[in-house]
Amino acid sequence: MSRMASGNEQPMDAEKRFLTELRLMVSGETVRPVPPEKFLRAFDPAFSQTYITLFQKGQKSLRWGAKRTTLQESLSRAVEGLRRCSRFGDFDVADVSACRIMVEMVTESYACDLQKMTNTRFSRDRFEPGVMGLRCERDGKLYYFMPTDAVTHSIMSVTQLLNHLSKRFGIASQTPKVSERVAMMRALNARWSFLKSIAVISFLEESLALYRGIPVPVTLSVQNIGTSLRNSVTWLADNMKSDGRFLYYYDPLKDSEVDFQHPKMTNPTYYNILRHCGGTITLLMGYERFGDAHLLAAARRSLDYFVTTLKTHSVEGKYACFPFYNRKSKLGGAGIGLVAVMHYMRLAGDGRYGKYAEGLVRHILSRIEPDGEMIGYYLHPGFRNGAPLTGVTDEEKRGLFSFYYPGEALLGLALYYRYAETMPGEMRETLLQKSRQALDFLIHIRPVKYRELFEPLPADSWLMQAIEVWDAIAPIVTDAHRDFVYGDAQKMMQHMYVPKNAPFPDYVGGFFYHYGDHVYHDGSRCEGLMAAHYLAKQRGEKDKASKILNHLLLSAKGLLHLYNSPESAYAHRFAERTVGSFRFKLTRQWVRVDSVQHTACFFARLQPLLQREPT
Repeated sequence: MSRMASGNEQPMDAEKRFLTELRLMVSGETVRPVPPEKFLRAFDPAFSQTYITLFQKGQKSLRWGAKRTTLQESLSRAVEGLRRCSRFGDFDVADVSACRIMVEMVTESYACDLQKMTNTRFSRDRFEPGVMGLRCERDGKLYYFMPTDAVTHSIMSVTQLLNHLSKRFGIASQTPKVSERVAMMRALNARWSFLKSIAVISFLEESLALYRGIPVPVTLSVQNIGTSLRNSVTWLADNMKSDGRFLYYYDPLKDSEVDFQHPKMTNPTYYNILRHCGGTITLLMGYERFGDAHLLAAARRSLDYFVTTLKTHSVEGKYACFPFYNRKSKLGGAGIGLVAVMHYMRLAGDGRYGKYAEGLVRHILSRIEPDGEMIGYYLHPGFRNGAPLTGVTDEEKRGLFSFYYPGEALLGLALYYRYAETMPGEMRETLLQKSRQALDFLIHIRPVKYRELFEPLPADSWLMQAIEVWDAIAPIVTDAHRDFVYGDAQKMMQHMYVPKNAPFPDYVGGFFYHYGDHVYHDGSRCEGLMAAHYLAKQRGEKDKASKILNHLLLSAKGLLHLYNSPESAYAHRFAERTVGSFRFKLTRQWVRVDSVQHTACFFARLQPLLQREPT
């Protein structure tokens, strides 16, 4: 049977009807779906390869494509191919809540040079993952990498793309080295073309348009920020291990918790205590925002795990402690751990971790040199055979350098100074004096001493937050310290894709080191910008605060493109494991605790501003 679209039917109604009837056709009924007008207008028999893909929980996706003289014929052929597949019976096509259907059609094709392909410069041969695909003609055979394949295979860079394709061309079996595979792919005797496409996917009874494989439009609103914030902190709590650790890393395409950066370690389920403490902070910010006792209890479990990592030593005859994890003791671990403890004590009115807070403070203060430089590690297996690092040389300091650890430590010290109910008398003045020395070193000396380590896009958001807090509580912050915060904020805004310079709409609000980089949507840097906004507000600098907030709103919308909603998680083997989290990149499907943590913490500070400011 066939139905004609009514003359006043809205586009979304037509797409919904199309997918409904296509589902019936795939299920075996005699139906001829009417393609939406946007598909019919874009169809060209010369290149409009059309794919139908099925997605279902626990199953590897099933896809079939065809190119015929009409779109109707292409769809019919694709359906026939799907139904003949041996795995077709594994999909409950008739159940809209179980099986999702995607239709993707090539709308544009033009030749490209694989040897010149790049994703870091704008040129005719730029590969943009999720927006462009590839067509290869070799030995009389055609091979397609459709634009949405970047999402369904977690592809972002050219190297990842060519390594992925090397498996289809039998090259991967010839060498385990990715660089050699990529070189061999570039040297193939074949004709290559870039592709662009349009795609829609079902969601229950609805039809969703896709851009870069992500349902659109993505809308910035108080409700969407609040929903994603609540869901992300809940996701962190619900995915905690029984011992208080978080789900550190998850690849939803492979249903694997093995961190890709540590696949060969004796313990492949790598864990990082700094990011653990960041997760704890996020739970506490969620508790502060929503008052959910479940989040406070989860934060307490995570702190109970943190204190199991603490080792003790003596500083001037007094108790001190430091986290020791993965054979290292990092200044940042002590700093973020202290931040987490102090937020807990502030919100819970519970002093059970007070002794550890005092010990962490003594340890951190002992890591500040007379000139204010903070030593990044206390124990490191690569230095002095793992012995305590005291009296370190300038060469060792360079090897132990970290942009992040000093800011993390100074934020912890600021929160201790602000919220500790009792503080040993000798500690208060020492804390103020050494914190001021550390700030002066970071602002005045570090940019000169370690000039070559600085990048054009700043990343020291923890220090920006520390200065914001210190400025509100003690007279140790100078105009130079505040100018650093504003200066880094200005650089971040200058290295942000905004509507007037963004090459793609979902780049807006993200960052770049060099214009042309694939976008960095980064909750961590947004936390630094947010600190600059709040610093300007508390200083009464309204114009500055307003300018920064405008950029933060752009970034918030950009980050929403990374949110794993029920609608967007269609490629995930078990979507219920990821819904509520944030992905690593636009098309990279990995989820890691810090990709969730930083964005949620940013949203937690943004939400009250959205309730007062227009979006």
